[in-house]
Amino acid sequence: MNTIVEKLRAAYRSAAVPVPEILYNCSANQEKYDQYRQIFNRWFQFMPAAIVLCVTAEQASVAVKFTSKHALPLRVRSGGHDHEGECSGTDTILLDLSKMDKVEIDPVRRIARIQPGIRFKELTTQLAKKDVMIPHGTCATVGIAGYTMGGGWGPWTRKHGMCCESVVGATLVLGDGSIRKVSMDGDHAERELLWAIKGGGGFSYGIVTEFVIETFELPAEMIKFQIEWNEFQYVPENRLFAIRGATPTLTVLQTWEKVIASTDLAASQLVGTNLKISAKHASENEPFNPHTVSHNCVMYGYWEGDENSLQKFIDQRFKDTGRYTVTILGKAGRDYRHLLYGDHLMSSWDRYSFHNMNLLKQGLQGIPFPPDEDQPAPHKITSRLVNADGLGEQGRYKLLESLTSPLVLPGNKDLGLFTYITLGAITGNYYQRMTPGQKTKSAFP
Repeated sequence: MNTIVEKLRAAYRSAAVPVPEILYNCSANQEKYDQYRQIFNRWFQFMPAAIVLCVTAEQASVAVKFTSKHALPLRVRSGGHDHEGECSGTDTILLDLSKMDKVEIDPVRRIARIQPGIRFKELTTQLAKKDVMIPHGTCATVGIAGYTMGGGWGPWTRKHGMCCESVVGATLVLGDGSIRKVSMDGDHAERELLWAIKGGGGFSYGIVTEFVIETFELPAEMIKFQIEWNEFQYVPENRLFAIRGATPTLTVLQTWEKVIASTDLAASQLVGTNLKISAKHASENEPFNPHTVSHNCVMYGYWEGDENSLQKFIDQRFKDTGRYTVTILGKAGRDYRHLLYGDHLMSSWDRYSFHNMNLLKQGLQGIPFPPDEDQPAPHKITSRLVNADGLGEQGRYKLLESLTSPLVLPGNKDLGLFTYITLGAITGNYYQRMTPGQKTKSAFP
């Protein structure tokens, strides 16, 4: 048996804490170890020394004390979506919190107590059954913990802010193994620690084993939709994907920026949105013109209202953007209790599925295969914030130029290689109405 595992189990018995399930390489349960060592980004293939499947804060506490005493590297994972794989590692002790997935909803106090292991698909469904919601993310299989501690942008951000803004309490395991409950009603040290985990970064100030998050009333009707310009089409004889249409990307981008900056009532019904622009191949000698270049563009959105009001909004705001296709992706809300929120409003914005590209190559139509459920391919991602006053003219030109490059090879998409940028709208009623003093509500930069 693995010596580290033997010592770790002894530490649990010594602390009179139930021994959690511990997986390790070359064990009798090798298949389960191989399953649990995987993270979302399959580019990384780590081999942890031990994977500890915690179900209580006390079990996490023992592991923290054990790794500190023996100077062992420690990693913590709930959903496993850290794009750079910092939620795991080879020869580390990995605390897996995925089994900590309980939710307690108090509709009277308008709060929810949420453990870190639950994924958004299940969490949002449970909340919606009680006619409440939180500012969740866009991807069905993401866990609440890393998402919230990293800020928590999503389809409700324009109306309700990032998820970290709604955190009013938490239970943490600190670096010395002690367990602390913090809340807005606590002393100065508690409030400071709570502020720090609200957008200050995952695993930075402690291991959260429960969040207390304010909820808001679920609207009567929510619609998830997309608008697509310059659609992809497959050209079999060339084995290439090409775009169909010639709407200038600059037109789409400027229109979208104008929409999210609007402060009128209709624009407030667009509670969340992003714009995905795909990169395209350009030859070395091809002149670049920011006013005419066209890319595949997809706008995703959450709309608070019915289909008629949504279509009217689209017709008014995007009438000058040329040819586009509108697709209703899902509905949910108080008037749609028979539809599970997690099944109909959660999937994944901003990613392509290799499976869906294969369907397109075969000329098949239908409901897209959710990228989260497709085995995710290796990927690389980076992110940054746009200046508060927007991209600006030169910023737009440089952005489009970077997405029109000889480095994007013509046959990439046929091989399942996709390059694109996603612009997420943070601006909206929530932040537009925020006073200077309120901006210290969270540690998000």
